[in-house]
Amino acid sequence: MMAAAVGAALAGCSTGAGEIFAARDRTVEYVRVFDIKTEAPPPAVARAASEGISRNINNATLATPLSETAEVLDQPGRFKLADAPGAARGPSCDGASWTAKARPDVRGGQDMHIVACLYPYKTGYHLDMYAAFTKKEGGWLEWPRRATGMVLGTPEKFAEKTMLDLVRTIRETTKAQVSLVEAKPEVAGAPWLEPAGTQTSKP
Repeated sequence: MMAAAVGAALAGCSTGAGEIFAARDRTVEYVRVFDIKTEAPPPAVARAASEGISRNINNATLATPLSETAEVLDQPGRFKLADAPGAARGPSCDGASWTAKARPDVRGGQDMHIVACLYPYKTGYHLDMYAAFTKKEGGWLEWPRRATGMVLGTPEKFAEKTMLDLVRTIRETTKAQVSLVEAKPEVAGAPWLEPAGTQTSKP
């Protein structure tokens, strides 16, 4: 009886410790939408956007789709997120005048993908951006991962800086007025008004 009780107690401790130190996957998503007011011609805005994404990603797939109509819309379009769960929700950019899609290989993040869509309308543009990746959390390697992130950077910092540098480059190159329309998660301050290349302080 005593041996059985001790065995059960040890088994319980083993199960509890296993749960505490078990690693898990978490999907991280970013949405950023900016309103851009500029007198620069559309080709110049598209070139600035391409330059901006290239500051951090050198192999993005860029496109300038032809519009189905010459009429400029009163209101900007918006990307549409897929219904798929997790990091597979990458949006479509139907109606955008410029698009960028990339799957950068970033330390600490799995299956990262970044999508940017530029939507013209009568008084300016909307720049819709989406980033998502899966990361490991918890487990025995949690502290080594944190230490590595402090030295080499995190996927969160990479995603944030990539999106900010894109809109910063458009603002600087085309002398645009830029305002934030939507941000998930929320953004502290106004980092898009800082010079392109500025490091983000987010974890």
